[in-house]
Amino acid sequence: MSFRGFLLVVLETLVLLVVVVPVAHLRTVLEILKGDVPWSQFNTGEAAIRALLIIGVCQVTFFFNDLYAWKVIRNKHQTSIRLLESCSYALILIALLYFALDGFDHFLLGLGPGESLLGTYKAQIVPALVVMGLIYIVSLGYRRASDWTFFALPIADRLLMIGDGPIAETIERELRERSEPGYSVIGYILPHWREGDPPAVRGKPVLGAYGAIVEAVRQHGIHRVIVCLPERRGTLPTIELLNCRLQGVKVEEGELLYERITGKIAIGKLRPSYLIFSEGFNRSKFNYIFKRALDVGIAATGLLLALPIWLLTAAAIKLTSRGPVLFKQSRVGREGRIFTLYKFRSMRSDAERESGPVWASTDDTRVTAVGKVIRKLRVDEIPQFLNVLKSEMSFVGPRPERPFKNMSIYLDIIILLRTVKVVLLGFGAR
Repeated sequence: MSFRGFLLVVLETLVLLVVVVPVAHLRTVLEILKGDVPWSQFNTGEAAIRALLIIGVCQVTFFFNDLYAWKVIRNKHQTSIRLLESCSYALILIALLYFALDGFDHFLLGLGPGESLLGTYKAQIVPALVVMGLIYIVSLGYRRASDWTFFALPIADRLLMIGDGPIAETIERELRERSEPGYSVIGYILPHWREGDPPAVRGKPVLGAYGAIVEAVRQHGIHRVIVCLPERRGTLPTIELLNCRLQGVKVEEGELLYERITGKIAIGKLRPSYLIFSEGFNRSKFNYIFKRALDVGIAATGLLLALPIWLLTAAAIKLTSRGPVLFKQSRVGREGRIFTLYKFRSMRSDAERESGPVWASTDDTRVTAVGKVIRKLRVDEIPQFLNVLKSEMSFVGPRPERPFKNMSIYLDIIILLRTVKVVLLGFGAR
């Protein structure tokens, strides 16, 4: 996520916080305004925490509906529809969560301690719909305002591209397709450009050769110099780039900007220097502890909430096919350690007896009737919460592969487990 994307989330949180805190506790606020209750009775900290939890659930659904993607924000129709869907999902998720914890009426709606969960319709359903309706309206208006602000005002990072290699073309295409307002390509510097050569590259002006870099940066107000040379040995303008750094201008590799824009690594254009100098490999004790705490918290909560699904799935597997409920398989974990991966069994118990270990295919005859359903819904992955709790896996990290002989993990660097999005949208299910 770019800085502007991060800013979009933070500002939205603050705006929603101002709206949700008084509305979610409307009864108490009205009693205070009438003079029936003193202001000291209103616990601002507790109200803010409640509101942040509501907003957090909404923003998670916004994220998985791509409502922080500028391409979607620029499309008014898509934004309206996706916001409506997300708010509906959020309302259901909040209701399920607090019904499970027996606190939906008191926590979400701020009802009094003597009021029952089975109270009046107006006391529970109407306030919840009002809160979610306001979140929808405010979020929609916020995106309209953000769209105008980020695109109408000259606040994008101005980019100067050094070279017109394949990565430069890829970056321009991604910026164009994503309608990314955070970056604007101002022009190109070409190594051997001379007067009389083509004056533009893909519609962007050529501002000169290497000797013109510093002047171009100063004249055009460049914020970032992006190195996109297809071949750098003996051709990198070291002195000019150092002068740019001394002026406070950022100098980056094209691959790094591509990763920031797309969230992906340009594998086809990857250089050894990127792997060596990238900050993505930095590991601190704090980050490890925080990541581990997050993994344990999510896994424990997931196991608790998925317990009914676990029991139903186990019963369905046992009643419809022979064999164990859980499928166990050896996988390679961190530092080459072998561990046992758990899944709900979705194939016949003798699935690999004749064919050996092979990938599942579309309409695979080895998959059971129940297996087709749980694979489609990704329910078969639920037992992997146990692997996460045992510190054998993480929610985000390299994919654990089978311990095949001669297997190379040289380029198995960042394969993100977008588990939740896969579960919600069903991508890749067979």
